[in-house]
Amino acid sequence: MIRPRREDNRPKQSAFSKFARIFGVIMTLLYVAMGVFILFAGDTLNLDMPDSMKYALGGILILYGIVRFVRVYNTTRSNRNRYED
Repeated sequence: MIRPRREDNRPKQSAFSKFARIFGVIMTLLYVAMGVFILFAGDTLNLDMPDSMKYALGGILILYGIVRFVRVYNTTRSNRNRYED
């Protein structure tokens, strides 16, 4: 089977960089999901901590997930832009 030629001059992504990007996105989703879970399901779990601590921990996890997403997105975008010039 003949493969079509690549139109761009970007080098092929390594397996590690693909894995790192996918792992970063999965961890982002996991942090946000844990934060939302602690915020809304903390009462059903009978966690032995005050409500203010649950809200703080849930908020920190959600914010950290958002920060990780921005970092993964910026890294992916900068890698693509590097080879477009």
